[in-house]
Amino acid sequence: MRNTTHLGQAQTYADAHAQIQVSCTSPYRNLRFKQSMHLNFQMILVMIVMLTLSGCSTVKDYVMPAGVKLDWESVAVSVDAGANRDYPLAIDVVLVSDEALAQRLLGMSARDWFSARNGLRKTYPDVLSIDSLELAPGESLTLPGKRWSGRRVAAALVFADYLVAGPHLARIDSLRGRVQLAFGANEFTAYSLEK
Repeated sequence: MRNTTHLGQAQTYADAHAQIQVSCTSPYRNLRFKQSMHLNFQMILVMIVMLTLSGCSTVKDYVMPAGVKLDWESVAVSVDAGANRDYPLAIDVVLVSDEALAQRLLGMSARDWFSARNGLRKTYPDVLSIDSLELAPGESLTLPGKRWSGRRVAAALVFADYLVAGPHLARIDSLRGRVQLAFGANEFTAYSLEK
């Protein structure tokens, strides 16, 4: 009988030990499961918020603004002596913040631009910024870049109203540093001197 009692106690200790192991590990397993469910819930919530915000243009534009950020130290404009048949030259620096309008303007000649400018200015006051200059042949001036620098645009364009037909258009939003606009007899070039 003694052996049976001893065996019965050993069995009881083994059962108790197994119960202790199960009760010690079960809450831990439950905790890991809860943590993983909480993490999954957070990820799903973040995905829902991102999908919702991607449809909201204001937030989307703030987080990932569209266009190119202008980085101009200065803009130097010079008109050669005798340019434009010795008549003053009208020049527009145009900043466009709408991609569709930018593409439309890129398809225009300077003559088309100058005849449509006032109508476009009235139609698109929030996405179109125009700085107009008029220089006589032989004149030059340098404008501070802070006037434009830091602005985000879909395109920055220069139109020159030459008397001779031609596109007379340059895209300058990719230029950095000191922007140079050099107007010759019947055409112009735009380039930059890096900082």
